[in-house]
Amino acid sequence: MDSVVGAAARLALLDAGTDVAVTRRVYDEWAPTYDDEDVAALTGHRTAAQIADRLAELVRPETEVLDAGCGTGLVGVALAARGFRAIDGLDLSPGMLKRARRRGVYNDLGPADLRRSAPGAGGKFGALTCAGALAPGHLGAEALTGLVRVLRPGGVLVATVAEETWTSGGYDRAVARLVSDGYVHPVEGDDPPGPGRLLVLAAREVPGPGRSVIWTP
Repeated sequence: MDSVVGAAARLALLDAGTDVAVTRRVYDEWAPTYDDEDVAALTGHRTAAQIADRLAELVRPETEVLDAGCGTGLVGVALAARGFRAIDGLDLSPGMLKRARRRGVYNDLGPADLRRSAPGAGGKFGALTCAGALAPGHLGAEALTGLVRVLRPGGVLVATVAEETWTSGGYDRAVARLVSDGYVHPVEGDDPPGPGRLLVLAAREVPGPGRSVIWTP
């Protein structure tokens, strides 16, 4: 089958709600040809360049960035082109991480299941990107709390969500809950035309001894 049909078939398999082992295998097998296909357009998500452009408007290039669900490293390349150098990446698929490593733009890369939490210390990063992973069969809305957890006070999350799953997938409710609980606040700004939503949130600083950011356990 041609690459577009192949991509559509893979995405349909992932959308069906497969388990983690199947998701990992699909992406491991897809990794060698993933960059040949316009997956962002197929899934209704913003591009790596749009994510990098928005982040570059909000933080300095020396900011430490976690690229969550980094895939083959398209966002990392876009960030590096804008002067970012302190970039780490996490992804479920070893095959995708292998491709990302070849880019030579990440300080550290590692495997992780990000559905519930991001591994490592809380409050470590000044920014987090997530391109295309907040989607059916990938990371559900419940993953947002774990992603926010790694941000420092004032740290910025820039992520993509397809319009058709913004409400049906519960991302609107998850964001509203994070805002109302005081964990984040939305970052206003121009949102250039494009498919889906560019979600931009900043971690809040809150009072309390020995703790400057709050998140759900």
